[in-house]
Amino acid sequence: MAVPHPSPTHRIEDPARRAAHDRVGLPSAPLPGLERDWSRVVLARDAEGRTRRWHVLDNGPALEAEGVEPVGTVFAVHGNPTWSYLWRRVLAQAPPGWRVVAVDQLGMGWSERPGTPRTLGQRVADLGGLTDASGSPDPWSRWPTTGADRSAWAGPWRTGSSSRPWC
Repeated sequence: MAVPHPSPTHRIEDPARRAAHDRVGLPSAPLPGLERDWSRVVLARDAEGRTRRWHVLDNGPALEAEGVEPVGTVFAVHGNPTWSYLWRRVLAQAPPGWRVVAVDQLGMGWSERPGTPRTLGQRVADLGGLTDASGSPDPWSRWPTTGADRSAWAGPWRTGSSSRPWC
């Protein structure tokens, strides 16, 4: 049985560790079940309008390289405390033509650390900014969304708009 790679951790009270971790990306060691081509950084505005560095796993570039036009995009949001690696099997088993974007929420996984805890309302607005910056031709509010544990709120969230989140 493969030993899962530990989720990246930090203490936001420790600026030195946070700054060292702000090098967005994946660890240099390969992770079981994860295609390194899926890993990328997206610049998007957070709830306060600041541009942040988000890490996502995204099979969209691989589809594009194969000349495949996505039939739709699935947005996968992890819970707390975990990261996008949770969704690696969803990316690997996506139906043909489907784009899957699995996000590391701000302050988690390999995304930027904002330095302060995020409220639910901020997280909702943060995700709206990320989907707006995704490059998908589909309006983000129509994306099928999946969430795990505390991110189960992602379903109701996507029915709003990035400028007026549901909470």
